[in-house]
Amino acid sequence: MLRKDDENFEGQFPDGVFAIPKDNDEPRIKVRALFNYCEQRGITPDQLSCEELEKFMEK
Repeated sequence: MLRKDDENFEGQFPDGVFAIPKDNDEPRIKVRALFNYCEQRGITPDQLSCEELEKFMEK
């Protein structure tokens, strides 16, 4: 039964993409650049200061 439900769900997204549209008032985050920055410094995103985090936001 669950497998059939999974197949039905997957069939609703023929290109394989499932995403929630963003609100136009919210900033866009450059995720790859953020990940690379944190990886180079050996930190996680929650350890960034507000100023550092703002470098990765586009309005």
